[in-house]
Amino acid sequence: MSITTYDGLKFSVADWLNREDLTSVIPDFIELAENRIFHELRAPVNEKTILLTLSSDGYATLPSDFLEIKDVFWNYDPLERVSLTQLHNYVSRSGSSPEVFSRETYRLRFFPVPTVGASDELRMIYYYDPGRLTSSATSNVVFAAAPELYLYATLAEAAQYLGSDGSRWEGGYQNAMGRLMQHARSAEYAGATAQVKMGY
Repeated sequence: MSITTYDGLKFSVADWLNREDLTSVIPDFIELAENRIFHELRAPVNEKTILLTLSSDGYATLPSDFLEIKDVFWNYDPLERVSLTQLHNYVSRSGSSPEVFSRETYRLRFFPVPTVGASDELRMIYYYDPGRLTSSATSNVVFAAAPELYLYATLAEAAQYLGSDGSRWEGGYQNAMGRLMQHARSAEYAGATAQVKMGY
């Protein structure tokens, strides 16, 4: 069975481990593997762009699938991220556009607070959780792009459970993650003009 669906992944894990008695716990291994992957993977495959709604007091609520911020723009002008302590120390003022932002629990706070016009846009590019695999949600963007990442991460979690040497699976996971991140770096800078820095 090919590794293209959740059930296919479960079958492959059992096959690679040569175990038929782990049916009830393989879904746990997959869930643990996903937790690890989504904590570590920061690549275009799990990037998303969203338009945020800015409240009158300068806050915008983060989406439920949020993992980490990549960039924030006000009308395509990049905003600088500062610490929440630093932002709280600013003297209150209003402005035509925000200049900085900080995360405050489940929200972003912006300073200064602008008067939002009909054409104004607050845009965030962020890394997101693409959702866990289940029998009904049989794939997601990360699994579709790199099923081997899922396979090796799951096998590494199985090794922890079985108390066996998981170095082979861990090595496979690290190689798969490295290839995916290298592809992300190549895609990020493909077509850019090379620049030579001066040596002094």
